[in-house]
Amino acid sequence: MLGLFLSVLRMLQLGVTESTDPPTGHLQPLGGHRQPMTSIEERDTFPSPKEMFEKYVKPSKPVIFRGILEKGMFPAYKLWTDSYLREHYGSETVDVETGKKENRRGNMLRITMSEFLDRYPKDDIYMVYDASEGMTKEINMPSMLLCGGFQKMVQNVIMWFSSGGTKSVLHNDGLDNVNCLIDGEKYFVMIDKKYKADVENAGWVKNGAYSNVDVEKVDLYKFPKFRDLPWYEIKMHRGDCLFIPYKWFHHVDSRKGRNFAINIWFHHLKKFNESDCSNVNPDEQKFVSVSQFKRGNGVSEFREFLSGELEDLESMDLQSFENLLKSTGYLQRKEIENLFKLIDADKDGKVTEYELELADIEKALMEIPAIQRLLEDDSIEEEDREDDDHLSPDADRKIQKDNDHLVNFRNAPKQNMNKKAEL
Repeated sequence: MLGLFLSVLRMLQLGVTESTDPPTGHLQPLGGHRQPMTSIEERDTFPSPKEMFEKYVKPSKPVIFRGILEKGMFPAYKLWTDSYLREHYGSETVDVETGKKENRRGNMLRITMSEFLDRYPKDDIYMVYDASEGMTKEINMPSMLLCGGFQKMVQNVIMWFSSGGTKSVLHNDGLDNVNCLIDGEKYFVMIDKKYKADVENAGWVKNGAYSNVDVEKVDLYKFPKFRDLPWYEIKMHRGDCLFIPYKWFHHVDSRKGRNFAINIWFHHLKKFNESDCSNVNPDEQKFVSVSQFKRGNGVSEFREFLSGELEDLESMDLQSFENLLKSTGYLQRKEIENLFKLIDADKDGKVTEYELELADIEKALMEIPAIQRLLEDDSIEEEDREDDDHLSPDADRKIQKDNDHLVNFRNAPKQNMNKKAEL
């Protein structure tokens, strides 16, 4: 009996010892808890738009295009030296974040491009700027996004510019995006969206879609679900482009030295329109400025709002459509009926998500001024969000199924620079 007692006591002692050992990766940088998964797919050419949708967008699969910018797709890739930017865009006012380790409560500055170029080599600042129309003329649309519906989904073209050493929070975005590196190197930790429950188990800020985990020193006691969390490691080099599927979690570390990236954010395409490509020759040598596709005046926001309402429905009849929009107080019944007719392409008295993707929302904005007034109204304060099933564009917000759903998509562009989601 004494021997059995001593054995049990020994086992208990071992158990206590094992439980007090810190977990692997504790207080180490994000990703230190285990080896990364096998690398994501690499290519040296863009796929066709259809292949892009079927192979990467629809199944939510990241892919990196190595050295793709060397083929001349972005004039900015060769042109945008500091001296060129100063000469051509020096007077433009740009948005700059203070602090290279991202803090979503940090301050934003608005300074000229010239002042930024003077300060960034030595100061702890980071440009996060929605490129102006003039600048987007020197950025071409990736050929894989030229048709099929992708070209209607472009929301923002964001510039990320620093002297390196920036670190983002771990976050996800409500859009798909293509991130292209003009200069420097970036290191990504990416986590599949299917691990949402684990990532958001502790310290997740829903109103902002980011984690409070310290990416430089992960406390695995505060974030126990991170201990076995699978992750992918991606190293980007100058000239590479990376497709990041929407809602994938990611943290980005920009290496020291001039670091300059451009990302094209576009709303998630749920159905590919093959007929849309019949008159398009989307090869990677076909250069078309992204300025022709970037959506202004609330086009993408309004489409995303309606798409959020239709996502769980096969269709919506006129009565339901009217009930949805009438509560805003902006659209009269006749205007709602006209909008419904514009979207209802097959005239069956119902609108579907696919019809919405094909609809000419820009035409609706021109023909129904009340929509534009709704988008431009600043009088309603932004509401707190409680879910993120239907994220609004660049502010990473849920589009609510009620009146403040409209508040979200209307305010989303204004929140973009204050709710940085480093890419």
